[in-house]
Amino acid sequence: MRVPRWVRPILDLLLTIDFIIEALSGIALYLAPSGKIAEITKWTFLGLNKDVWNALHVYFGFAMIVLVAIHLFVNWNAMICLLRGMIKNRKTNKINVKNVLGIAIVSLLFIGGGGNIFTKKPRK
Repeated sequence: MRVPRWVRPILDLLLTIDFIIEALSGIALYLAPSGKIAEITKWTFLGLNKDVWNALHVYFGFAMIVLVAIHLFVNWNAMICLLRGMIKNRKTNKINVKNVLGIAIVSLLFIGGGGNIFTKKPRK
């Protein structure tokens, strides 16, 4: 897809900022005390309490989903060209079986890992 020249750098910058905030909020939530202990002790990390970190994590997570979808849409043709180049050898015009199997295995691992999120019961 043809997009203005400024779209890709802005999209990359937004994704980078979003990733940094997601990572920082994830670390803060990992370090936060569990349950109501954070409220009772008035726990904060970089001046923000657990509820604020949780809200940041959720909202920026949704923003990341939207930004990644836009990124995939904008760069779809480039990704398809790269995959075709990985699958087919241009000199011999034959399919590279090793690369096809590697792409298939990695794709199945991602799909399988994502499916487990919804089927496993949380630990208590």
